[in-house]
Amino acid sequence: MNQAMQAIHDQIIAAQKAGDHLKVYELADAALKLTPDDEFLQYHSVLALAKCDATQRALDSFYHYKLYLSKSEDVLALEARILKNLAFASHDRDSLRKAADSYRKMFSQSGGYYRAINAATLYLLSGNQELAVVLAQAALDLARQEGKDIFYGMATQAAALLLLGRHSDAKQVIEAVAILEGDNLQRRALTRQRLKLICDFQHVDAGILDSLLPETVVYYCGHIFDPHRPISLQQEYELAQRIESVITEHKAAIAYGSLAAGADILFAEAFLNRGGELNIWLPFRQSDFLQIAVRPAGEQWLNRFNACLARANSVSYATESNYMGDDALFEYCADVSMGMSIMRANSLNARILQVAIWDEGASGPSSGTRLNVNKWRNLNKPAEVISCSSPVRAARHLPGGDTQTHREPYAILFADARGYSKLCDRDVLWYFNVLNPYLAKSIEKFRPDIQLIDTWGDGIYIITKKASVAARIAFELNEALAHIDQSMLDLQEPLLLRIALHYGPVFSLYDYFEQKQTYSSNEVSKTARIEPVTPPGEIFGTDAFVAILELEGDRCATYEYAGTLPSAKNYGSFRMFHIRPELKSEIFPSA
Repeated sequence: MNQAMQAIHDQIIAAQKAGDHLKVYELADAALKLTPDDEFLQYHSVLALAKCDATQRALDSFYHYKLYLSKSEDVLALEARILKNLAFASHDRDSLRKAADSYRKMFSQSGGYYRAINAATLYLLSGNQELAVVLAQAALDLARQEGKDIFYGMATQAAALLLLGRHSDAKQVIEAVAILEGDNLQRRALTRQRLKLICDFQHVDAGILDSLLPETVVYYCGHIFDPHRPISLQQEYELAQRIESVITEHKAAIAYGSLAAGADILFAEAFLNRGGELNIWLPFRQSDFLQIAVRPAGEQWLNRFNACLARANSVSYATESNYMGDDALFEYCADVSMGMSIMRANSLNARILQVAIWDEGASGPSSGTRLNVNKWRNLNKPAEVISCSSPVRAARHLPGGDTQTHREPYAILFADARGYSKLCDRDVLWYFNVLNPYLAKSIEKFRPDIQLIDTWGDGIYIITKKASVAARIAFELNEALAHIDQSMLDLQEPLLLRIALHYGPVFSLYDYFEQKQTYSSNEVSKTARIEPVTPPGEIFGTDAFVAILELEGDRCATYEYAGTLPSAKNYGSFRMFHIRPELKSEIFPSA
């Protein structure tokens, strides 16, 4: 047993280093059934929930396991971290003060500038200016002495100087941090986010943080070159020079788009040569994409495609299915790429820009580039159009599709109830006679927007046109279950929903057994395999889902990246996000 448990411990550490927080949770949760008093397992189970943004469940588990009695500083620090996250989510002064008290207690016991500056910031936001100043000075003194991590030490100094009102000194340190973290856009963005809380509260001009602002995130699109009328080498050179000029002028650092022969590859080459982070999205299986959108322009474009692919930061597929003559997949891929670029810019507080390589006069109303430009314009986001000379044309995608192979993008929801299989017959009656109608009533207002709803046992399968509708349904289901009395059930743990959300191309089909219309595709199967690995009580969505949420512009949800997570039955691993309702709170008032 000891060797087996050590192996589990090693797997947990490996999964944690890989950022696979759901796997950490699953391993720890399963092992706790064998050794429920193992503090290592308890700690990592709670930490995984916190990192998946399941903050309230993490705090409940922390207290359930009585980890506040631990003698480990790391374990005790977890409570303060969770309380801080809850406080920032709720903007509630009492929650901020409790989190501040927790950090102050740890600082008085163990010291450390990290604990001091967290306590100082939380006291400031909860209204205790006097304690905030005392702890900020302590944090500043310690950060100048301790040289273990230059970045965290300097970031702490910047926060402390802002808290102490020494804005000129803070500006110098902030600029030094920006230089130190020049290539780490995520750390710069996170540092700015935390310092801006102090600036906003003290009514300090946030321009003091401008050096931390990341460079521009770009969504690029453009024509596939016409293989029958190839542009000359001189025309290609001139077009590449104009692309490089736009990249330089806007200080573009991150880009999202596809990799078809022509405009896409020209942009990708110029961007990679400038040292940018290129994130490629292909609309369907790569072998099909090469045949449809690369090879027709000439074999030389295939070599350039492979060279860009090898240097890209990431390569993703809107769907890994076949093309099947379905041109709608190109538009779906463009939508996901657009949403991903907007999402990334928002997470970094960066500027966003569309770069379209477009011959407006030569493209028809259904041209992919025209559709992409118009969608972007409707979002009122900045764009640069690089006009093309007349030999550049949008190539038709061959072979043409038909109604039998046409797929439309839909939001897909799968849910089930953890604990349902353990219900006795009496409790099964309660589920269908009490809970089932209660859950159904909670989503009644969404019926006009639901294309399909199906259930079997505790399983719920819903198809909607809009991602925001699926997200709102998920929130309502979770909220309804949280408020119903389960005390009469013969269960050690309450029923909790596991909800998975995805957005992808789906066939509308006829089910001859049930004699009704249904929806199915590989993307539906994918969602069904994600749902079983979602932590009970939580809602997880794919990157495609949150990308479309961004594109729809409905601010109903927030989300946090949860890592690349394996799905059930070895179906594959996918980038997943923890999704929760948007809190309509205002920034902490200073009064």
